[in-house]
Amino acid sequence: MSGIAGWVDYSRDLTSWLPTVRTMAAELAHRGPDAEELWADGHAALARRVLAADGPPVREPWTVADANGTPVAAVAFAGQLTNTSALAAELASRGHRGAAAGSQARTVLHAYLEWGPAFVERLEGVFAFALWDIRSQELLLGRDRLGFTPLYYAPVPGGVLFGSEAKAILATGAVEPVVDAQGMLEILTYAGSPEHAVYRDIRKVRAGTVVRVDRNGSRVLPYWRMTYREHTDDLPTTIDTVRELLGRSVRDQIAHDGPISSMLSGGLDSSAMVGMADRLRPDRPQKTYTVTFTGYDEQFQPDVIRSTPDTRFVRDVADRVGAEHFDIVLDTEELTDPVVRRAALRARDLPSTYGDMNTSLYLLSRAVREHTRIVLSGETADSVFGGNVFSDEEEPGGEPLPWVALARRHGARHALGCGLLSDDLLTRLDVHGYAVDRCREAREELDLPASLAPAERRARQYTYLQLTRWAENQLAHSERMAAAVGLQLRMPYADTRLIDYVFNVPNAMKTFDGREKSLLRAAADDVLPESVLRRRKSPFPIAIDPGYQKTVVEDLRALADDRDAPVGPLLDRTAVRRLLDRPGGPPENWIIRTDAETVLSLDQWLRHYGVRLAL
Repeated sequence: MSGIAGWVDYSRDLTSWLPTVRTMAAELAHRGPDAEELWADGHAALARRVLAADGPPVREPWTVADANGTPVAAVAFAGQLTNTSALAAELASRGHRGAAAGSQARTVLHAYLEWGPAFVERLEGVFAFALWDIRSQELLLGRDRLGFTPLYYAPVPGGVLFGSEAKAILATGAVEPVVDAQGMLEILTYAGSPEHAVYRDIRKVRAGTVVRVDRNGSRVLPYWRMTYREHTDDLPTTIDTVRELLGRSVRDQIAHDGPISSMLSGGLDSSAMVGMADRLRPDRPQKTYTVTFTGYDEQFQPDVIRSTPDTRFVRDVADRVGAEHFDIVLDTEELTDPVVRRAALRARDLPSTYGDMNTSLYLLSRAVREHTRIVLSGETADSVFGGNVFSDEEEPGGEPLPWVALARRHGARHALGCGLLSDDLLTRLDVHGYAVDRCREAREELDLPASLAPAERRARQYTYLQLTRWAENQLAHSERMAAAVGLQLRMPYADTRLIDYVFNVPNAMKTFDGREKSLLRAAADDVLPESVLRRRKSPFPIAIDPGYQKTVVEDLRALADDRDAPVGPLLDRTAVRRLLDRPGGPPENWIIRTDAETVLSLDQWLRHYGVRLAL
């Protein structure tokens, strides 16, 4: 993990503008706390912040030269390639002597020399890069296939600004933090539109694409997408193939020195990952980390989403692999600390509906960072193997995004977190219509044969939605919280070789024994304790201490009394008052609590970022 930023301006020589680029890089210091490097030549200036995740900082080259010794291209690279050695060896066999050293930036530069813009198709792993062709004066901005590594850009007069996070672009003052109706709808529906960055004048480089910038503007060039293929393997072969692909991905992610560290929830996904790592490298010590809350097990009550607390299952896994385990126990005071809340907001550059799920993940990452700079996460397994609990029932007025539909069925107005916002605002924005349009748009992207059975077609579309929309937000949620504290998150399930294969496995085979993620259970059955194999899915834990809920309501009350609060014009003050005056005290229903959490987060974001709403 590192951070990159830069500026291309065809109207000026940027060698005298390095202070601006240094300002951009400073906003990414958390991503690369160990070194800052800058490069400029003519119309381009690049910056990178370096994290030495495994050993001392490595000084990567900026440029590559042609046979005459003339520099022809420069690159700022962030991420983790899993095929650096193999790619460097292939390049060396083609005469690229400089590639033999095997550094990531050097490999990328020589790959560009050999294959041109198509070199990105040869890269495996998670990455983002800004590559400047000195000869053609063109910029390439690229992002990995699933979009794990973030990269944003903003067209400006004369060229483009870009950075690993939106804050790097906003720091220049050249782009105002304006959010229009579509940006607000992206927040409220969690739509994850692939190129939308919420801020009106900033864009995301879409996963699996390269943005090519020249004097005439920019073009988006896809290099990868999920595609349909007929699955011909029988069930035993499919299980064996999944076991092999997942094992290969885990092996790639634990190739660093030192203990293997993992975030462990005691659920199927993280437990299978930890078990696989133990089977592959039984000689390596493991450390595991779990987030929980003071008094959580005693206060826990099963509901329709969470059936059991994590503790017993975590212990079973840790004991099985002989891991040194750490429970990260959080209390209400930590979760409601204004400094922590602000840090979690700043990690994402955006408000969130999820409240304590953001702050607890930030605090978990911060605690893990005290022990290691690299940690494994089981994120995305639900999307890959079909473990999310979204319902696929039809709704009147069109089918919205599945997570919007689920929230509505559990009592949310319009979408999760909208309950205290003005009905006039929500009707004018048309939250439901936007969620329907984005769902239809995603489904239409996926090319499926007309002969596919309706149920299978729907299952494929559903998975595609999760991997291209839901994951766009969820990956950012996890990656950004870890990056905020200088922690490199690695996700074995976000491996496109695994995703390509499992995506085309028929849904009946994915749930062959009638349970969610049957395929993953079968592939990992030899590395898991029986308790985890039988456990029903239970999502990331939430704070259930009444003291936390009381604090949320108290904060909302203070906000409602502040007539200068930026979020004030967006509120339904009658609904706010009804919640504050609710008999019996603060709400215990998490759906209702997200209404208050959303308003508090929106207000903090509007204040901290100076956002101008153009609704």
